[in-house]
Amino acid sequence: MRVLILGLGGVSRNFRNWPERTLGQALVRAGHEVHAITYWQPESPHLGLAAREETIDGIRVHRVRPQFWPARDLLAALRGLPRPDVAHIMHPRNVLAWQAVRWLKRRGVPVVWTWLGPFHDRWLIADRERPYEHQPHPEWLIYRPGEALRRSLRDGRLRENFRNYAIHQPLRHVDAFIPCSRHEAEVLATLGFGERPSSVVPLWLDMEFMRGPAPALALPLTRPIIPYIGQLTVRKCYDMVIEAMPAVVARFPQASFVFVTHNPEGRANLQRMAAERGVAANLHFLGTISEEEKLALLRASDVLPFPSRYEGFGLPLLEGMAAGTPVVSTDIPVVDEIVRDGENGLLVPYDDAGALARAMLALLEDPALRARVVAGGTKTIAERFDPDQLAAQVVTVYNSVRAAVSGKYHTS
Repeated sequence: MRVLILGLGGVSRNFRNWPERTLGQALVRAGHEVHAITYWQPESPHLGLAAREETIDGIRVHRVRPQFWPARDLLAALRGLPRPDVAHIMHPRNVLAWQAVRWLKRRGVPVVWTWLGPFHDRWLIADRERPYEHQPHPEWLIYRPGEALRRSLRDGRLRENFRNYAIHQPLRHVDAFIPCSRHEAEVLATLGFGERPSSVVPLWLDMEFMRGPAPALALPLTRPIIPYIGQLTVRKCYDMVIEAMPAVVARFPQASFVFVTHNPEGRANLQRMAAERGVAANLHFLGTISEEEKLALLRASDVLPFPSRYEGFGLPLLEGMAAGTPVVSTDIPVVDEIVRDGENGLLVPYDDAGALARAMLALLEDPALRARVVAGGTKTIAERFDPDQLAAQVVTVYNSVRAAVSGKYHTS
């Protein structure tokens, strides 16, 4: 089967566990031909998206300018590829989808979509950083050009309304959804897509890499080692980790809190917050590191706090489990589909830094609890997130939509 993946950054040598890469990798391993059209972003070298064409893990990658219109790069890439048997779109704010879906459907190519977190959509929720403190608004989404024009005549926001339309109109032409969580499937149903075929398939990791070698830690860190891996945003709860630090440092004065992030501009604020709480000496800011260095850090860590106010999925939880590091996260949708409290990790209440500190201390001070959680994480990765088994589920959906679309064209 020839599969076309349309993502954002998607397939990059710099990131081993981005969903487009792990999907394509597993499909190639199963014998399929895989092409990926993703964003070309040479202005962000740390993302590894500067090469226009390359092959990664057998995936033939084509990078284009992210444009709604005229999207000449995208259309040229589509015309230059052999006709795909199925196209798989990733992410809710994928600007490639508007032109690509129209082009693909005109040629009878079935399209499936994995949204990867509905509340990343700024037109659906008022505050993407704290979405569970707000009601979603399906009525804000625009699916027809006439509605975009009517709203623009009322509010004068022509560009914004037509961008809203271009993001959401392709959803009406999807043959099936492959949500990465039950929560995502439920939200799609509330948006009126409940009648569309939908099969929940979670994301997974590049397990060959996760089980492979990693370099020694470059920094001489004192234990316990506690990493924060993620953006310095309200949604990712870096502030909760800082607020939890004093309680942990009171019991473990040599604790090393290691911050890994692509947001170096947030370093000054991070250090200010730590200084105000008297724990600046325990904070180590690494900024951007390689995937190999991240793996080494995870393997050396004593606990991985991953509090969050919203997750589209939560891949760092799987990375922690695969590295043998006990995880602590927030009891919110999607996360609660991955972490089973006390079995393969610990869950703490939303926005509760005190509970986060207590959970980290429990794992640091109770060897039996730690061993049980680590063993549970290892079992979870093996039983619930096996790449080849999950990729086979995706292929089942591909075959189903191919048969349905072929039957539709045959009968017509």
